[in-house]
Amino acid sequence: MIAGRLRPYLFDGSTAILDRHPPSQIADLTHARSVRAPDQAVRPEIGQAMAMTAKQPPEDRLASWRQALSSINRDSAVLPILAIFTATRLAMLAIALIAATQIAVHEDVLHNGWSNLACRWDCIWYLSVAQKGYSPLAFEVDPNQTNFAFFPLYPLLVRWVTPLFAGDTMVAAIALSNACAFAALLYVFRYARMVGLDRGAALLAVALVCSLPQSFTLSVVLSEGLFLMLLAAATYHLRAGHYLAAGIAAALLSATRAPGILFVLLAGLWLVERVGFANLLRPWRNPELLVPLALAPLGLFAFWAYCFATTGDAFAQVSTARHGWDWAFSPPWINLPVMFHSGGIPLLVATSGLLALACSLLLLRMKLVPEFTYCACAIALVLSGEGTSSVFRYWLVLFPIWVAVARMLAGRPLTSALAFSVAGLANAVMVCAWTLKDVISL
Repeated sequence: MIAGRLRPYLFDGSTAILDRHPPSQIADLTHARSVRAPDQAVRPEIGQAMAMTAKQPPEDRLASWRQALSSINRDSAVLPILAIFTATRLAMLAIALIAATQIAVHEDVLHNGWSNLACRWDCIWYLSVAQKGYSPLAFEVDPNQTNFAFFPLYPLLVRWVTPLFAGDTMVAAIALSNACAFAALLYVFRYARMVGLDRGAALLAVALVCSLPQSFTLSVVLSEGLFLMLLAAATYHLRAGHYLAAGIAAALLSATRAPGILFVLLAGLWLVERVGFANLLRPWRNPELLVPLALAPLGLFAFWAYCFATTGDAFAQVSTARHGWDWAFSPPWINLPVMFHSGGIPLLVATSGLLALACSLLLLRMKLVPEFTYCACAIALVLSGEGTSSVFRYWLVLFPIWVAVARMLAGRPLTSALAFSVAGLANAVMVCAWTLKDVISL
């Protein structure tokens, strides 16, 4: 009975310790266990502080806790990330304003004020869902286009936060996108640290995400910022063992954009790596492991259910994309030669996709097979779409790739400077194209 009660507190999990220590020492042992346990459940700085302060006088304990919290603050890098995010946003806004006032060819580039710069292309569809909800009625532009082509989470969140901005849907959408983008960068940093990058390399990954071509889409009225945040959150929490948080983020991810459902592959492969395939087939042993897999498709399933209830077609999103935007699935080994032969924007899409795929191979060097699989499948899915016209923003949100690239660039200042110069120049061109409503900025 005594051994059963003490078993959770014993270091080796056996009753042999009772034979080695007299009863007078059991209290000390159990106290030591209570001090050591937090080391495994919280950050190392906190665990070390708890261990160090266990037998310190009160005045020394306060100093130890201050040192631990200071260490955490230095590692979290909130201020440097905020500085990087703010500086890149201001730089892109300046470029957009110069393009709008100096080389604009459309009279309505700054129509309705500066916030109009954040609304191009798919923006009007997201705002229509946020303001009026889904409708099977087509827009006047094309009789086959409806807003069912766009996933619901982003416009739904815009609708929810609009009252906080005096009913201005545009401003609410811009604020939401930027808040999600900043939160995403925090997760990218923490993920980079988790997979072995030092603080400088992790900040380099953040800067790279903020500087890549079309990185301005993280701050405009599009779902990129939200998608990046949810993907980074789901991946980070999965690797941290926070299965419920990972599952919730994954469910929201699949309600944001179609590639979100591919998180099931990432989660499945990671769980196989961790517990083995045989143990994964015995869910009654560790049911919490399956929570991310079970929750991940729910966002997509909910959208399908809504489409079926309102239109009678569960796959209304696919149907309107096919008939309104001429999107059709074609295997990448068939579609890629067509894209290269077509030239123009399809050629740029194919080239940038293959470049992103080549960069994703760096994930294999880091032994991040689940992340590589997700990124490769997401790239293949986009390259399988006939009519795909977005040049780089679909690869932008595949943050594990850019974490791996940052790891390669770390410690190579000249190579880093060259990479950031090329990326920044390409991004500036894209900002101008977006401002002037050139189709290349889609």
